[in-house]
Amino acid sequence: MKVNKYTYYRVIQQQYGQDWEDADQYETTSDYTLDKEGRKAFKHDLAEYKLMGYPTRTINRKELN
Repeated sequence: MKVNKYTYYRVIQQQYGQDWEDADQYETTSDYTLDKEGRKAFKHDLAEYKLMGYPTRTINRKELN
């Protein structure tokens, strides 16, 4: 079985002061797509974070295993 070199994430970040800080992250496939349940959770959480009133963004991240 082939082991992937990287782990891929969709990350929700918020800016509370000076820098962007990770609020939540979701593991994805190598093309940054989420499965059905993950997509639903991501959209719900993103809406909740936006309600907090802080600047919010999403980014894609890959980390070396």
